[in-house]
Amino acid sequence: MINDMYQPVTIRNAILAEHISVFESNIRKSASSHTADTYSRSLRCFLSFVMQDRKFKFRIKDFERYKAHLIEIKQLKPPSIATYLTSLRRFSQYLVEAKVLPRNPAKLVHAQSNPISVIPSFFSSDELVMFFDSMDMQSMHGLRDRALFSFMLGSMLKEQELLSLTIADTRTLSINALIKLPETISEKQCEVKLSHFAKEALSSYLHKRFPEVMIQDAPLFHSLSNRSLGLRMSVRGLRDAFQKRMRKSGISPERQKVLSPYSLRHTAGCIMALAGKDIEHIMQRMRIVSPSIAQRYVNVTQQAHEAGLHQALHMLD
Repeated sequence: MINDMYQPVTIRNAILAEHISVFESNIRKSASSHTADTYSRSLRCFLSFVMQDRKFKFRIKDFERYKAHLIEIKQLKPPSIATYLTSLRRFSQYLVEAKVLPRNPAKLVHAQSNPISVIPSFFSSDELVMFFDSMDMQSMHGLRDRALFSFMLGSMLKEQELLSLTIADTRTLSINALIKLPETISEKQCEVKLSHFAKEALSSYLHKRFPEVMIQDAPLFHSLSNRSLGLRMSVRGLRDAFQKRMRKSGISPERQKVLSPYSLRHTAGCIMALAGKDIEHIMQRMRIVSPSIAQRYVNVTQQAHEAGLHQALHMLD
C-alpha cells in the first residue's frame, strides 16, 4: 500500500504554527498580495483542522481526511478545494526542505478524486445502544452528553453549529420540535427538525440545568470543566466528552479508533437511506449542497442494514 511509504510524523501545534508563519513570510516576498493572502487563509484553515483533529500525522490518509473536511464541513467548491490543497502541497514541500518531513505525502492527494468512493464511518445499532447507555441519567454530565450526542444524531448539526446555539434558539422546541439556526451560523436563518429521541434528551437536560427560569442568552451546551464551568462548550470539550463515553461504552478499541462525533451525523444519513429516503430528502435534512455526498449514504444501504440500523429508525422520527 502506498500509505506504508510514509511514517507518521508528529508536529506540536505551536511548532506547526511557527512553520506556517515562516512559510507565509517567504511567500509574501515572492508572490502577489492576493496569492499570499490566499495561502495564508488556506493554511490557517489547515492549522485549525489539525488542532481540532488531534491525530494528524502527515500521512496520506491524514491529508485525505483534511480534504474530506474541506468537502463536507467547509463545503468548498472544487476550485477552492484545489487551491487549498495546492497551498498545502507547497507548504509540505517547505517542511521537507526544512528537514521536518522526510517526504511530501500531500503531493499524492488531489482535488479531483471522487468523494463517493469514501465510505463514511457509522455506528451499528448495537453500538448506538452501548454508546448512549454509557451516560448516567442522574448526573449533569450524563444528561448533557446524552442531549448533546442525541442532538447530533437527531438534528444532524455539525459540531460548530451545535455549540454555537443558545437557549433562545430552542424557543420553538415545545411547539414543533424545531431548532433555529441563527444567521451567524448558516447563510440564512433556517429551522432544523429535531427527532423525538433528541427532544426528550434535550428537555431532561434543560430541566435539570434550569429548574426554575432559563437564561435565554446562555449557551445551549455548557462546559462542566473546572476552568470553564458554565461557559460555552468548545469543540475540544465535545470531542473529549465523546472519547470518554466511548471508553465507558464497551465498544471495541478497534471501532473506537474509527468512530468520531461526526460518525453520528453519518449514521443519521445511513438510517435515512435505509428508510428509503431519496437523495433530495437527505440533502434537505442534512443541509448538504452536493448530491454526490448524499449519494454515499445510499451506496452503503446494504452495510447499514447488516449493521442493524433498521432498529434505530425511531431515533430520527
